[in-house]
Order: sequence, then C-alpha cells, then structure tokens
Amino acid sequence: MAEKTQQTEDLIKETAMRLFFQKGHINATTQEIADEAGVNRALIHYYFRSRDLLFEKVLHETLGATREKIDYIFSSQDTLYNKISRFIDIFIDQNIDYPYLENFLVTEMVKNPDKVKELHPVEEKREKLRRILEEQIQEEIASGRIEPISIEHFMVNLMSLCNYPLIAKPMVQNFFGYDEVGYKKFLLERRNVVLQTMFKQPNFSENIK
Repeated sequence: MAEKTQQTEDLIKETAMRLFFQKGHINATTQEIADEAGVNRALIHYYFRSRDLLFEKVLHETLGATREKIDYIFSSQDTLYNKISRFIDIFIDQNIDYPYLENFLVTEMVKNPDKVKELHPVEEKREKLRRILEEQIQEEIASGRIEPISIEHFMVNLMSLCNYPLIAKPMVQNFFGYDEVGYKKFLLERRNVVLQTMFKQPNFSENIK
C-alpha cells in the first residue's frame, strides 16, 4: 500500500513538472494536472494540500537535484575544463527537457529575489566552491588556457552563454527559421561553442568523462 501511495505521489509530481516546465502551462490547475495524470483531483489535495504547494515542491526538488550535481562537479578534483564541460551538459540537458524552466526562474528572480535565494547553496558551501574555482581559474590563466579574468566575470560569462539562447528562444527561432527540431540541434551544438569560447586554448586531449 505504501509503495502504491508513493507511486501515485511521484506520478502527480512528474505530471505537474511536465505541464509546468515542459509544456509551459505554468498556471495549470489541479484539475488539469489530475486529468493529465489520470487521477482524481482530490488526491492532489490529499498529497500536496494545494496547487501552489505542489508547484513549490516540484520546483525545489528539481532544482535541488540539479544543484547537488553541480556542487559535486565543482567541488571535485577534476580539471576546470572538465568541470565546465560537465556543467554545460547538465544545464543544456535540463533545459532541453524543461524548456520553460529557465524563463520562469529569471522572472521569479526579478519579482521575488529573496525567494530565489532559498535555492542557493549555504554560505559555507558557496565560499568553499568559490575558493576551489578561483584557484583553478588562476591556474588556467597561468597556463595560458584562458585570458586573465576574475571569477565573477568568468562565471557570469558562462551563465550568459548558456542562458541567453534559452531566454531568447522565440527570437532565436524566428531569426534563424528554426522549428523545434532545429532549435534543439542548435542547443546541442552550443555545448562545444560555449566550451571553446570560455577557454582560449582548450586541451582536447583531455579525457572528458
């Protein structure tokens, strides 16, 4: 019984995530979610109490899982080149699966910046990650693989290169005449474009896992 209960709860969450961030129905109602999941609407209230609490839960769980992956990558002993490559893969893959997620987050940052702070790593972890990245950036500068740059500008450049094609999706599609298939192919090509832009002399002999 407990297993079936968990399966139903997971089904509702997965359906809500698909409607909110894959199909772009940010304001989907509990009835629409129930219909899509093939369950009684009362079950949504039973498990999550309200549509807004369900929305908060799927958002935090999805971003929390992504943040854990990214924290693990950046705190590892891997090279900076490999770390950035893996970050780009996670970022692009998530946004191919959920194309409306990034636009929602940017909108929320503008409307409610304090709320978005809840999704960030705790201060101690953030400072540890910063020290690791700062040291690796300085090593890359010394080796000549990247131009002299601060960690702030390095990370903002990375986020900008990854984020903009997602936020500007309608404009990119319209300008280049991409349909959904063409746009997805363009995003996949961004992996190497962003990596090569970030590094002056990428070491392609490295084994990127």
